[in-house]
Amino acid sequence: MALARVLVSILTRGLEAGDSTTRSAGAMLEHVLPFLLSPSGLESPAQDIQSFSLSALLQIIKKSNKTVLRPFIPDLVRRLILLLSSLEPEGIEYIRLRAEQYGVTGQQIDDARLSGVRGSPMLEAIERCLDFLDEVSMQELRRPLEDAITTGLGLPSRVGGSRVLVSLSTRHNFIFRPHANHFLRLARKQVLDRNETISASYAAACGYLARLTSDEEILKLVEHCRKLYFDSDDERHRVVAGEIVLSISKYATDRFGALAAEILPFVFLAKQDAYGGARTPFQETWNETVGGSRTVLLYMQEIVQLAMQYLESPRWSLKHTAAFTVAEAIASTGDEISDATAKVVWPVLEKAVDGKTWEGKERILRAFVKFSRARNTITQDETIQARIKVSIKYFPSSGAVRSTRTSRVELTRSVHRKSYCEKAEGTTQRIVSTP
Repeated sequence: MALARVLVSILTRGLEAGDSTTRSAGAMLEHVLPFLLSPSGLESPAQDIQSFSLSALLQIIKKSNKTVLRPFIPDLVRRLILLLSSLEPEGIEYIRLRAEQYGVTGQQIDDARLSGVRGSPMLEAIERCLDFLDEVSMQELRRPLEDAITTGLGLPSRVGGSRVLVSLSTRHNFIFRPHANHFLRLARKQVLDRNETISASYAAACGYLARLTSDEEILKLVEHCRKLYFDSDDERHRVVAGEIVLSISKYATDRFGALAAEILPFVFLAKQDAYGGARTPFQETWNETVGGSRTVLLYMQEIVQLAMQYLESPRWSLKHTAAFTVAEAIASTGDEISDATAKVVWPVLEKAVDGKTWEGKERILRAFVKFSRARNTITQDETIQARIKVSIKYFPSSGAVRSTRTSRVELTRSVHRKSYCEKAEGTTQRIVSTP
């Protein structure tokens, strides 16, 4: 140990001397770095050897200039990312698995681990290595970084990989831009990690990477979010989709705005989700990027088409979300609905009102009332007149029954036409027809 300390001291003094000893310092690093990163160094089971090796490595990185250190950066970054988990205290994972016994949650422990990674001196060393990159060394780093991201085990290494992507996207975007598409595709695969902290870290990384990627790659990412939201039965996948979209709107605002027509109709629908965990990130995205209700009118055609598509879904959660989307779209139109908007909205509204009753469907009925009252749109369009035969049934809960009765009265008053009630098989049905 004493000899090692002496050798490291000589090396660090040589690194401080500057360019006059660049060649000799580089030769020494070729021997010292592999030793420090070997089982005789940082991977040693002895705590004192680990501590010495880590201290020596950080000193070498701190004292080196870019000319000396640059040839070693690709392997150094990979090894340092993987070591973030290796050097974490062994008891952390044990405590996390038994968090309830200690009066905390697993998420609270993960949050503390995340804070530890962000303040880690090893992450500072990684950042210094990244500062020395040029176009050639960035190309050489691509494969080792990908390997560290895909093979790293444990939360610190996984989160560390995402932090490197964020740093490259923000502080080194000029040399990183040619590689952004590749790493966005890689990060897209990591967001489905079972650990929520890791998943959220890579969702944020996707938002930063979107600053540098092509429009085509961003649209592929949005399509991936749509598949997660619409095709999966796992509620967590809907949450992940929302986190990715929210990250794009936060960290790549200009790119989000340029592609708003492709993204906002999906956001508008998803923010009607009955599950709060999935609804919240989409609601935040809408609030952050949309100035007012006129945006709904701007994208009414796309919103209605999307809602119509999923009103046919066999999954009740999607069917209800699509129906609520129709109701919210109508509520956002203000006191007046133009004839053009009415023709777009009516078919999907008619379909949303039709079918079985379910808890919350009175919201759709209130939207129908608003639609009928707005400038008497129904009575002005002959096509809509011919199709207006709407069934309104009692709802199971007393609150819903009261809402339905109120809506019947308002509907009759607003449409101003003859109506009559028929009772068939114990179900009350109102048929509204033109004179």
